[in-house]
Amino acid sequence: MTKHREDKQKTMRQKPYVIGISLNMIFVLSELLFAKFAHSTALFADAFHNLSDVLALMIAWIAVVVFGLSATKRHTYGWHNMSILASLFNTILLIFAVITIFYESIQDIITPPTSPTTGWLVMIVAAVGIVINFATAMLFKSSGVPDEHGHHHEQDLNAKTAYIHLLADAGVSVGVILAGFLIQITGLRIIDSIVSLIIGVIIAVTSWPVMKSTFNLSLNGVPDNVDESAVMRYLSTHKGVHQLHDLHIWPLSTTEAAMTVHLSINKDVDEQILLADISNELRQKYNISHVTIQIETNSFDQACNVI
Repeated sequence: MTKHREDKQKTMRQKPYVIGISLNMIFVLSELLFAKFAHSTALFADAFHNLSDVLALMIAWIAVVVFGLSATKRHTYGWHNMSILASLFNTILLIFAVITIFYESIQDIITPPTSPTTGWLVMIVAAVGIVINFATAMLFKSSGVPDEHGHHHEQDLNAKTAYIHLLADAGVSVGVILAGFLIQITGLRIIDSIVSLIIGVIIAVTSWPVMKSTFNLSLNGVPDNVDESAVMRYLSTHKGVHQLHDLHIWPLSTTEAAMTVHLSINKDVDEQILLADISNELRQKYNISHVTIQIETNSFDQACNVI
């Protein structure tokens, strides 16, 4: 593949993220402004919910960008770990957002504001949010990148996740529209606070698996998509392996894992064939993209850590 075609594919992969981030960021800022005009904590909560979209898109975009950067003498694994740092920042901001939403909503329930919530404005702004979420989702649905033959394939995992997330968030905006309608016809401002609490719960529940995974990756824990017990079982029962020690698995990014292990092999085994077999198996079946194996004799024993 020529460098020109590679550059073109990189640009095509990044285009949906740039457009999606820009559109949603403009809408988040606008929604925060209109939330003040409409005196609506529901719009305020929905703005933070849409902000979670922006952050998720930024992390996915960072992954696309850094995976195209070459390793250096100082950063020998490349810059892939940036996606973990971005995800950690996202997690901290989401925790802050949920706490703020709960605080504002409960405060409004205990001490209702004197200014009435403008239901029709809430409905209009939420409707715009649906349009933006749906339009951005369509960008990712059609974001397959053509190969060297010009054929388009299904979107990658990051794009697929963004597509599903954006469609789900459009559903939350439908709930905000309903709340605006009920506020408009009943005049009950407490509906606004209740919807805000519901959105806060939705953000907390849907973000918890990502938060948990992010903290695990930040501490170099085994990634969720890697079964360390299965890896240990595969290596220990391999016909060419006599014993093993110092098995370590850690994340290189939010989507990649690395592994090192010391293997003591049987005398009649071809080392190169064994290395190729195990490395390919670990990459294809166990989601470990970077494999380093140290071959030892049966008599060698210098374990530094046993798990």
